[in-house]
Amino acid sequence: MTLTRLLPQGLAGRFSALLVVALLAVNLIAALLLAREGSTFDRAIRLEGDRPRLQALITALEAADRATGLMLPGYSSTGFTRFSVGPTPLDLPGSQRLPALEARLALEMGTHPVELREGPGPLPGEAREPLLMVSVQLQRGGLAGQWLNALSYPLPQPRAWVWKAGFFVPLLASLIGTLLVGLVFVRRMTQPLRALAEAARAAGRGDRSARVTECGASELRDAAAAFNDMQRRIAGFEAERLRMLAAVGHDLRTPITGLRLRAELLDDDSQRGDMIRMLDDMAAMAQGLLDSASASAEPEPPQPTDLDALIGQLCRDRGLAHVAQGPVMARVPPVALRRALGNLVDNALRYAGPPRLHLQAGASDILITVEDDGPGIPEPLLARMTEPFVRGEASRSAATGGAGLGLFIARDILRAHGGSLRLRNRPEGGLCVELRLPRVP
Repeated sequence: MTLTRLLPQGLAGRFSALLVVALLAVNLIAALLLAREGSTFDRAIRLEGDRPRLQALITALEAADRATGLMLPGYSSTGFTRFSVGPTPLDLPGSQRLPALEARLALEMGTHPVELREGPGPLPGEAREPLLMVSVQLQRGGLAGQWLNALSYPLPQPRAWVWKAGFFVPLLASLIGTLLVGLVFVRRMTQPLRALAEAARAAGRGDRSARVTECGASELRDAAAAFNDMQRRIAGFEAERLRMLAAVGHDLRTPITGLRLRAELLDDDSQRGDMIRMLDDMAAMAQGLLDSASASAEPEPPQPTDLDALIGQLCRDRGLAHVAQGPVMARVPPVALRRALGNLVDNALRYAGPPRLHLQAGASDILITVEDDGPGIPEPLLARMTEPFVRGEASRSAATGGAGLGLFIARDILRAHGGSLRLRNRPEGGLCVELRLPRVP
């Protein structure tokens, strides 16, 4: 399985995956640096952990008498922190001052002088190396002027990580917060693209009223504006084309009618019959142009329609058998759909005899099939049969089917409402026309 298949397919998903990987990588690097940094990090957390005990011990020493004060550091020592009182601060050979931590502790100790040093290595007679040496000068009581010294040794790893865990909480919080904000931002940023894709699909189905809100980044606004402008231009071109088709079809009818009247007055029977047939073919073509223009004009709004009842009425009108199967509701343009189905049924009646209509309702779409037992259509012509003026035979005679616009009109009606039309030859003989409509509630 390639990496491309593992990636999300959507742009928002890929942006989100990139954001998640980038933030996880940055926080992992930060965590590794904190974990590996060791010395300064460990000293900071030890100083933070020992500070309350150090302040409490200073308060107790300054309130106690000298004898009691000399005993308290021994009782307060632990396996990882040893306290003592001496006349000078701890300053072992090779130790170095830690100004940053020293200034930080001095702010919390008030007027008490503070010195902090890092350990110079293992002390004589000891295997462990002290992590930190802290010295605070006492100001009051019997030990005034003396220094409280603390040797802090590294904690075992399990205990050290318990202390360190608190430092990773901000990292985790920032990671989660940034991810949430980033994912919301990415989703909002790609929303105009989803709207543009939906509008483009509607435009592909022939909906010239589909528009996109011009919002988002400048590039997205430009794309939306270009799409809306394209839709307006195409709508204008189609309106002009329909006006031209309607005008041509309408204007041809008058001279054709006049010529037919003149042809009927001819004395030569053979010439008269041939001319009348040719004029009838031209009239059929002109009527086809008018039908095509009217079918593509102002689209009919969809409405809830019982498809089973619609098919049943269409079959009864043409004397065909129909077995009712109960209501199958869908939002479709009933008049346009009845016209498309009527064209298909009339084609079957003309070429192949009575057809059979079947209705199947699926979860996402509805399939209507029109089957016949005729000769079918030659395979090379199947893909072109829904184009305008394409027929299975060359004449344009109304007696043999007209100008070849029936399937074209039916296809355009279905496309305008999100459907599709497909022709195929049946293996047992005859033609099957499949109409698919989206099941929109």
